[in-house]
Amino acid sequence: MAPTARVATGALPAGAGIVGDSLDALVERCRCGDKDAFERVVADTHTGVYNLAYSVLRNHEEAEDVTQEVYLRVWRSLPSFRGDARFATWLYRIAVNSSLNRRRKLRGRMAEVEDDGVLDCLESPAIDPAVAAVEQERNRALWAAVMRLPEKYQVVINLFYRQQLTYDEMVEVLAIPLGTIKAQLNRARRALAGTLHAGQEGQGDAV
Repeated sequence: MAPTARVATGALPAGAGIVGDSLDALVERCRCGDKDAFERVVADTHTGVYNLAYSVLRNHEEAEDVTQEVYLRVWRSLPSFRGDARFATWLYRIAVNSSLNRRRKLRGRMAEVEDDGVLDCLESPAIDPAVAAVEQERNRALWAAVMRLPEKYQVVINLFYRQQLTYDEMVEVLAIPLGTIKAQLNRARRALAGTLHAGQEGQGDAV
């Protein structure tokens, strides 16, 4: 029976699970049925999978459900994972496909998303609390602007910038031509720049 995918927002505490192993080593342990290794894989990759699901579904509960579904599918499919692609690429492909399938089923019934900064999960490298607070607010504004873009632009920005997939990996994950991906990224950047510029002008007018 597959282990339950834990909803986690970061790595396990020191001393928990398998500490120090690379993701590849953990995946290999998972393929041999190691459930402790799988829990560590879930902890290390959960945020990326959840954010991908959320960028497609724009609903917290649905994104959580899809995230659980993704890890159940991954656990069941791990014995057939041959390593032809990076594990992260394979994982994100499952996440995108699962999210798109769920969205098709829910189309017309989706709730409006509330902006509570769920995408603001990047930790600032700054030590100074004041600098960290500024960086946190900047990240919050940036990703809030991303969430106002069309869904296809949200997905490519998430994959390219947050998950740091290569173009070739994005082709594999999204199953669309390289030229289309590059075009969507360029359009997404322009749309994001316009959204941020409009927001800055609005703040200026309000002063």
